[in-house]
Amino acid sequence: MSKVAFIKVKEVSKQGVHDSVKRALELTDWKKYVKGNKIFLKINCISDQVVPGQCTSPWVVEAAAKELRENFPDLEMYMGDANLAASRQLDKASIIWGHRDIAKKYGINFVNLSEEPLVKVNCGGKVFKELELPKILVDVDTIINLPIPKTHCLTTITGCLKNHWGMVPRFRHQFHPVANQAIPDINFYFKKTRYNLMDLTVSMEGNAPKTGISKVCGVVMASPDRVAADYSIARFMGFDADNIEHIKIAEGMGIGSTKNIELVGDTFEANPFKPPEPDKQPIFYWETRLRQVPVVKPILFDTPVFNILAAIATKYNTIWWYNKFGKKYMQEISQTQWGNEFDPLWKNENER
Repeated sequence: MSKVAFIKVKEVSKQGVHDSVKRALELTDWKKYVKGNKIFLKINCISDQVVPGQCTSPWVVEAAAKELRENFPDLEMYMGDANLAASRQLDKASIIWGHRDIAKKYGINFVNLSEEPLVKVNCGGKVFKELELPKILVDVDTIINLPIPKTHCLTTITGCLKNHWGMVPRFRHQFHPVANQAIPDINFYFKKTRYNLMDLTVSMEGNAPKTGISKVCGVVMASPDRVAADYSIARFMGFDADNIEHIKIAEGMGIGSTKNIELVGDTFEANPFKPPEPDKQPIFYWETRLRQVPVVKPILFDTPVFNILAAIATKYNTIWWYNKFGKKYMQEISQTQWGNEFDPLWKNENER
């Protein structure tokens, strides 16, 4: 039986989110999954601009950090993510979104995985037989996963399993065509990911993970089982969870189970998301098609030419899309109670 907590945020405030996180943790017996003395908190921090739903909520991150530090005061704790293939966003993003301040407040070392030394490990997967991983992830005893589930142009959804994609910081973009197998392969190695806290306070639908539409959900979820968690997330989003390919493959590899899921907490209710339409997202559209051309693919993606493509993709996301859509979504969220969380981040971004 895999427990998955489903908790509605009853009061939209930092304390209200903390209360919801604490309830989710307690209902899933979280303390027994914190093993050893070194802990890594894997957040999602893909954007150095503030569009709600792009990065893990600082209110959720702080709630997790506070609970960990109060219950395990002697832990050696780390927190971080990696740069994107097309952007070195993390250092700036982690400041704007407040993640570094949270880390400092609770005595957590913030880590940019893209700048860490790598070690080669045997992975045992089908796509990844071996992996070069940041040494810190190999050294820690427990990884606690803090994804922000949303839709995804490549994999339909991104959740607990897909958040591990950011643990391979150097070359993961090369494996987009086989992502549905590559994601389970990475997760197959990371058996030390023992617990998952999912931020569905403000998510993204449509052509996410970065150029989606901000969506208020007011929910947090938690589970020690990544597969059960993602299956439940897919159901919450209104998708056919049985047909999300990387979830099916992960279950087949024994990473977790979709059978006998016990939903605990509040009454589970779906909140259907607009599905991704990758053919209408130019970056995904052109990447998918160009990778299918045998002569073109090695020139564009395996040589320094890729740096030019990456720069174009970054400009599209951070200038054209952000100014046309991203700012509008931020302004819409600002008119809700969640503006109390995101308005200070927005101010922080504009002051830098």
